[in-house]
Amino acid sequence: MTTNLLETNGRTKWQYVDGVISNRWRKVRWIIALFLATTGSSWIGWADEAPPRPNIVFILADDVGFEQLGCYGGVSYQNSRQTLGPVKTPYVDGLAKTGIRFAHCFCEPCCSPSRAEFLTGQYNFRSGFVSIAGRYGAPGTLDEKAHPTLAASLKAAGYVTAITGKWHLGKWVGLDREVQESTQGIPPTPNVDTDFPHVKACGFDRQFVFSGSRLEHYGPPTPEGYVPARFENWALRFLESRKGKPEPFFLYFASPIPHVPLTPTPLSPDAQKGDLAYPGLMEYLDKQTGDILKKLDELGLRENTLVIYSGDNGTCNITTKMRDGSLVKGGKGTVLDTGSWVPLVLSWPAKIHEGSVFNGLIQYPDLMPTFLELAGAVAPPGLDGISFAPQLLGKKPKATREWVHVLIASEKIEGAGDPESAKGNKKIKGTKPDVKIFFFVRDDKWKLRENGELFDISKSPATETLVPADRDTPESKAARERLGVVLRRLHGQSVAPVIPEEK
Repeated sequence: MTTNLLETNGRTKWQYVDGVISNRWRKVRWIIALFLATTGSSWIGWADEAPPRPNIVFILADDVGFEQLGCYGGVSYQNSRQTLGPVKTPYVDGLAKTGIRFAHCFCEPCCSPSRAEFLTGQYNFRSGFVSIAGRYGAPGTLDEKAHPTLAASLKAAGYVTAITGKWHLGKWVGLDREVQESTQGIPPTPNVDTDFPHVKACGFDRQFVFSGSRLEHYGPPTPEGYVPARFENWALRFLESRKGKPEPFFLYFASPIPHVPLTPTPLSPDAQKGDLAYPGLMEYLDKQTGDILKKLDELGLRENTLVIYSGDNGTCNITTKMRDGSLVKGGKGTVLDTGSWVPLVLSWPAKIHEGSVFNGLIQYPDLMPTFLELAGAVAPPGLDGISFAPQLLGKKPKATREWVHVLIASEKIEGAGDPESAKGNKKIKGTKPDVKIFFFVRDDKWKLRENGELFDISKSPATETLVPADRDTPESKAARERLGVVLRRLHGQSVAPVIPEEK
């Protein structure tokens, strides 16, 4: 029997769930849950001592690193030429005050891989999403049968599931080219749903999404014409539809902003296009977060709703001045920490203590088992994530994450150390030019690259210091050996990931 090993305090993941027998039972329960859902039977609850099941609202910003928010110390944005404007994120900052802020959350350096990790609970290379969908050897579509999704598992547990905004994990087959180039399949009104077959297959009951890797046309900066406002209005209508309903819900608000093109918003209609529009985009997304929170309050749903705010990768080409005077440059698409270090803020008034800060490591695969545990739902087998639900509920966890693993495919990449050392990296067949795999495993002080380079990251994000093997101290040597064991467990003795071919 093949298992995916995940070391947690010297034990494997399957030991964490009480052995292989427990894993098999989880698989049986998950299959039964899916049967109950598809036959219309009610969910009877499987988890022992499960707390009341929360509604779940996951707000995902596009291209927002941890440093971009006031609650993480962000003060102002700038580029290489000028200051662009102040950080204005009062609603997300308020969310942190009413809940918990995770100081060290990591995803992947670009969007599709992070979204795949979030929805499958697995490291991105397992589903093949080593880069943006359809690029550099990554599949064009997530195989939802081989990699069951969070939405499907929540749906099996009796949740009503919905998504609005950016999908970017599958092709919208049959969409007319003219429609793709003009509206990207987005209806002119939020009063209707879209009908993207792959989104439905991945477990979402309702959807209002666009086709493509990014929103190409944001529309005029007016309340009526601005396209991101349409996604919000659809989300608010969905929330209204849940008032008084007995079933809990999962809403995935996948915002297309502040990804390029950087254009004015209804809050700052006179802003110039380009980087100068960036502060307004961040403020607008924060305002949308506030609107969602206000709607939940208005409907009497806020108390038992878990609201999460995060980003899908590091910031793109914007530098943030921090409260301590330091500067943090966005690292999207790199294997620097800033390529994958993102905010994670959670608030659940009924259960989470206000103003908490968690300083341990968290990675995107951890979100799925956490949400499923809180929902009393059965997790499919083969997850890499470690639930941090006990920490949210003030209980002692069975396991904690000791390291994070980040991987990206690219032709060349910043933060890869010595360019010559990348020559031995595994190449992806069938790509022109040859594309290579870059990855690392990181704990709270050390980062080990796939090429054997070890970095001292105790001063990250300011500095990542290369430590040559011939200058190892006893501490760095132990870290090199310890993290090397992790890489070999994940990728084999060759320390090279297997990229599955798209079917």
